[in-house]
Amino acid sequence: MDELEAEIGAEDLSFILSVYLDEARAMLDRMGPALDAKGHARAVHFLRSGALNMGLRGIAAAAEGAECGGPADRLGCTDCLRRALSATAEAIRDRQMA
Repeated sequence: MDELEAEIGAEDLSFILSVYLDEARAMLDRMGPALDAKGHARAVHFLRSGALNMGLRGIAAAAEGAECGGPADRLGCTDCLRRALSATAEAIRDRQMA
């Protein structure tokens, strides 16, 4: 994130992170046991690629492990991704306040 901030500035980075976090939360709200495997894979790809583009390694790592099997597994993966997103959002807030 430091490299990206150096390239685009703190204000633009803050805006981009805010948009990503909002979109990621919305995606996680749509994910669940009713989502089929293909839809789940697309959602995980969206979360992982966005996270990698911004250097959000925690979300990217959680998404990498989220290729799951049946509906119960997908629900567990969604919960894991939700926790990673929450921890990342908290770390971003802390970083911005420092």
